[in-house]
Amino acid sequence: MGWLKIRARDLKTTKPCESKENNSKPSFEHVENTTCHLECIPRFPFVSIDTQKSELPFINAHEVRKRTSAENGGLLIVVEDIVYDCTDFIYEHPGGEQVIKSFSGQNCTWQFWRFHGEKELEEYGMAFRVGRTEGLKNRFQEPKKYIGLRRLGDDAWD
Repeated sequence: MGWLKIRARDLKTTKPCESKENNSKPSFEHVENTTCHLECIPRFPFVSIDTQKSELPFINAHEVRKRTSAENGGLLIVVEDIVYDCTDFIYEHPGGEQVIKSFSGQNCTWQFWRFHGEKELEEYGMAFRVGRTEGLKNRFQEPKKYIGLRRLGDDAWD
């Protein structure tokens, strides 16, 4: 994974759109003095990479489920009950942005460990931590792991 280059985060904020007053003749398409008020949900701040897991701020599971895009306060995923903000990282992810988007606001622990190791998590993931949570279950059941004719960890021959 040495070929992965993470650029500096460009914090994107949603700003209200303002229409310019148009002095054209009224028509069915003309709307005067329109402003669009978009609710800006603030993102959780990133924590220092030196912060221990037990010292991470707690984020309610319901709040994590709501955070599915930049417009909703950041795209959050959960691995081992640690919450990561991947809003800006999805564009850098080697597997593509859809992989992360499909788990937005959800627990993806076993799927993460199938493709990544402890080294990748420490090298890249620590910078994206925003907190910890509890009670967020993975929506997919983890398939059993088999090696040869036996399940992994099954030492008894039947």
